[in-house]
Amino acid sequence: MNQREGAVEATEVRAGDAPPGRATWRLDLAYEGTAYRGWARQPGHRTVEGLLGDALVTVLREPVRLSVAGRTDAGVHAWAQVASFGCGQRDLRPDRVRLSLNALLPPDIAVTAVSPAAPGFVARRAVSRTYQYRLWLSPVKPVRDRAYVWDVRGPLDVALLSEAAALLPGTRDFAALTPSARLYRTCVREVLRADWRPSAGYDGPVGEDTCAADGDPAPAGPAAGARGRAEWVFTITAGSFLHNMVRVAVGSMVDVAQGRMTVDGFADELASGDRRRMGQTAPARGLALVAVAY
Repeated sequence: MNQREGAVEATEVRAGDAPPGRATWRLDLAYEGTAYRGWARQPGHRTVEGLLGDALVTVLREPVRLSVAGRTDAGVHAWAQVASFGCGQRDLRPDRVRLSLNALLPPDIAVTAVSPAAPGFVARRAVSRTYQYRLWLSPVKPVRDRAYVWDVRGPLDVALLSEAAALLPGTRDFAALTPSARLYRTCVREVLRADWRPSAGYDGPVGEDTCAADGDPAPAGPAAGARGRAEWVFTITAGSFLHNMVRVAVGSMVDVAQGRMTVDGFADELASGDRRRMGQTAPARGLALVAVAY
């Protein structure tokens, strides 16, 4: 099973499966993906797996093979990533390992917990992953959050975002949402949740062109862009994802909300199985892995 918004099944290996006699360990971690070429180790490139794997070799004094819940793409963040590995040492002190790893890792990668796992636990075998994508809709630049949001320019109708998102849940062939469909045995995936909500953590500022005057109701239609909220968040949960699946979905929904595609057109193109008929691909910086379930 493919587990990331960015990997292809042909590259999957049984990394992290602990042979008999080796203990299994779980790592929980968070990272900002801005400076990295994604999770997976790649020769000549700076990746999260590469740095974490090197740190583990230093701490454990033995090589390990990491398995991960979500193989994030270049520039994609993870606030609730899970990795696992097998180790010949059974007497590791989890807190000491966590402290040692964090001392070796750069400040944009943090191991939040180290814990022994049940025999047979493999991080990539999660039953679901949840990603969030953050849209910035204010004409005021997102100085504080610029590395974590897509700053969308121009009017945007958030009601249309929700209408388009409602078409995603369920089991279907999502080939139209990936440029790599030919590399999969099947593009059928089950989406358990897909919805847009205003950010609970940040209400402003929104510009005068998207705010109602004091005491007036929020504007309707495309001019309602932010409806008093500077940020909207898309949440999607699925058992697994295709390469670029979330980013193509978000980019296409923004095209709907800005009038470049209709909701009916979104449904038709989604059913077509042809990536070329969908909309733009949203930037990586707005996407983050936020939850993994086992």
